[in-house]
Amino acid sequence: MIDPQAVKAKMGAFLKIPLERLQDNATLSDLVHDSFLLVQLAIELQEEFNARLVQEDLKDVRTVHDLIHQVVTHEISADDE
Repeated sequence: MIDPQAVKAKMGAFLKIPLERLQDNATLSDLVHDSFLLVQLAIELQEEFNARLVQEDLKDVRTVHDLIHQVVTHEISADDE
């Protein structure tokens, strides 16, 4: 099971943002102004946490909580591989 705090820590490290700014309700567009960087973040999180996200999963992601939720709920189990 993926630890949501570990996902948040990885986000902070990748984006070079202090964890205090990564409040659950913080909007990703306020934290990162480059949409390409957000795509890179999603890829990085998938690889780090063995999750599989597709475009449909990400279309309604707006906040830090939304992204963490998608990563946590889309973990690839050994049965899925």
